[in-house]
Amino acid sequence: MNNQFIKHYIQFEEDGLNPTEVSVMSHLYNYGELSIKNNWIKNGMVFVKYLRESLANQINVSKDTITRTVQALEEKGWIVAQRQRNAATVYFLPKYQSDSLVRKTQIASPENANCNQNYTDFNYLHSNTVNTGNDVQTTPVVDRVQQWAKATKQKVGLTFTSIQAIQKFCKNNVEKCKQVVRLILNARNSVAKANRLVKQPVAQFESNQNIINGLAQQLDHIFSYAVKLPQSNYAGYVTNALKAYFTAAFGLETKPVVVKPTVKTTKFNDGKKRIHEELPEWAQDGYEFKADESVDMNKKAILESIISSI
Repeated sequence: MNNQFIKHYIQFEEDGLNPTEVSVMSHLYNYGELSIKNNWIKNGMVFVKYLRESLANQINVSKDTITRTVQALEEKGWIVAQRQRNAATVYFLPKYQSDSLVRKTQIASPENANCNQNYTDFNYLHSNTVNTGNDVQTTPVVDRVQQWAKATKQKVGLTFTSIQAIQKFCKNNVEKCKQVVRLILNARNSVAKANRLVKQPVAQFESNQNIINGLAQQLDHIFSYAVKLPQSNYAGYVTNALKAYFTAAFGLETKPVVVKPTVKTTKFNDGKKRIHEELPEWAQDGYEFKADESVDMNKKAILESIISSI
């Protein structure tokens, strides 16, 4: 383990990352200088390539743990993962800084770096605020949020105020924004399908005035509770809350029918409880025991003789 790796490890611990996140980031950053030498830079960002299996073996965790950790690091703005089919994942490191990177004047494309993968073209917006879990740091990050917001408004029909509420909740993480939009669409579609309103104007974001005027405010309200939930639990809460909202926005709420219980009264003559039960003959007063005269006396004598001889 070289000194550079240890330096990164300590720095990430101080930044508040958990042990698995610290290990992943330390391994990625450990190849940062090599990437700069190879001109593996895109739009001012260093990138490295790593197979999920290799990263899991080096850190001694499962591949699923790597997947969850990478997703968490993306949400915190530490990396941007470009997943490739049947190939190593490309990790862009928007916060990676070094003297050699500053001195670098030529920005290499993935093709010049002998990287034969298809990469998404990233653009800078300006210095954007990323919450890393500790202090809020102002760092240059990939601006996909603006493109996502414009596309979402055009394709889905959400208002910009609703989109801004989603961005705020997701801290400008585009992947998480997309997940939240899917939750909104699933909730809307579920209510519409259950009430045969699919593709009807009342179920469309851009034509239902109730949604145009009220969805953004409702999202702010729902998100104010969702942020207090664990990440694995907020999806169910958001979906159920939105189903209730769309039911009202579609005008499907009906007044509750008050059902009064009917009580059948039973009348008694004097309130006393009477038991009508016939007692057996042997339990009745005045009962006298009478021997059974039908007994065979000869057999009785034989039985008594046998018993006495025992």
